[in-house]
Amino acid sequence: MYLSTQMKNLILFPFRLLRGITLLFWLILNGTLSSLLAVLFFWTDAGFWVVKNIYCRGFFIIMGSTPTYSGLEKIDFSKTYVLAANHESHLDVQAIFMSYPKYLRFIAKKELKYIPVIGWVIMSLGMLFVDRKNSEAAKASMKIAAQKVRYGINIISFPEGTRSKTGELAPFKKGLFGLAIHAGVDVIPVAVIGAKEVMPVGSFKIRTGPIHVAFGKPIPTTPYTKNIEGLSKAVREEIIAMRDEWRPRLPYLKS
Repeated sequence: MYLSTQMKNLILFPFRLLRGITLLFWLILNGTLSSLLAVLFFWTDAGFWVVKNIYCRGFFIIMGSTPTYSGLEKIDFSKTYVLAANHESHLDVQAIFMSYPKYLRFIAKKELKYIPVIGWVIMSLGMLFVDRKNSEAAKASMKIAAQKVRYGINIISFPEGTRSKTGELAPFKKGLFGLAIHAGVDVIPVAVIGAKEVMPVGSFKIRTGPIHVAFGKPIPTTPYTKNIEGLSKAVREEIIAMRDEWRPRLPYLKS
């Protein structure tokens, strides 16, 4: 018997509501635990371990699917990198954090600092904030980030600046690439595919479906020391190529 979309959504609503409540509880539980370990016990690595191995894995188990990933064999993990990723959904952070073997510090917009639980976690784990409305403050934040990279901390950000509403890559902001050049490290292009379909922009409705994280070959910054635009373009083109390669490979979404 054929069910209309409205009837199907009505039938599935209780299950989606239960899943949403469970995900919220899981966030509060693990966010509190990781923050306590990082702040009260001065044990940042333990906080990262909880987020990466317990929160992220459990999050996707509750969702009913686990992200896949590719390209890690191209990366020398004895080196430090800046990672640049496209931004499809609220799920990008969890998928990348779970897929990359080393701990990552994210560069996040300042407003996230004030969100309960999420703000506590990203502050306690030493994530970096940038004030987009204050160019001087933003530049100062990038200088601090470059110093952390030189000390061996891997940093990732979304150079689009916000989630894409159309699915197409928005123009890249240059701050992250200036950071990489200033720190003297390579940039790893990262393509997230499928997250937009699982959780669209502007919606808290989560569907069960495939998410893939593709890591590209690190792009050296040495040839671009005086050409931030060229570095940004090279990274953006690689992300587009990886998205085009992987999108047809993903199976159809489930309701």
